[in-house]
Amino acid sequence: MVLMRLFGRGEIRRWRDLHVAMARAVLQQAAADLVESFDAELSEADWRDGLIEQTRFVAVRIAPVVRQVAEPLARRVVEEADRALQPIAYHHLQWQPLPVDANLMRDMMEELGDWAAAGGAALTGLVRGAATGLPIAGGLGRGLPRDWMRLRAEARLRAKVHGYVYATVVQGPKGRRSQLEHVIDLLQDAARHAQPL
Repeated sequence: MVLMRLFGRGEIRRWRDLHVAMARAVLQQAAADLVESFDAELSEADWRDGLIEQTRFVAVRIAPVVRQVAEPLARRVVEEADRALQPIAYHHLQWQPLPVDANLMRDMMEELGDWAAAGGAALTGLVRGAATGLPIAGGLGRGLPRDWMRLRAEARLRAKVHGYVYATVVQGPKGRRSQLEHVIDLLQDAARHAQPL
């Protein structure tokens, strides 16, 4: 009887490891796909919505899409794991959606703002270096490419969008759980409480 129970616990551990790996593969790929799809849209963002009001742009245009893509995938992984668990253990694994975190956006934008400021200082130095090699006729700055400010703002927006997608889907900031971390917690909790058949 003890041997059967040990064998059953081993099956449950294998189930957990397989479905944790599946959750990682599915949700990391979803994050990569989201970033790729947003990249095309970001180059077309207008100055006000995408480049000046960046936090609003992420909250209104990016966050709903990320949630619409990531949450159903996370739920599907949990439902598939539950189906696979039923023949080997007494336990029902149920999807529990993460509550919407109203402060996540604000806190993330503060974190990413620090990064963007550092990147902006480096980019300013790059612009100055480029300016010394450009012919300037008739006054300071006249020969600089007119879209430098737009490129800089777009790079900052891109960093914020990438950071938001990664934090929401793969690894949350400041102790907040991403969809992947939430699914892994559900799987590990089920593995601890499941009793072998």
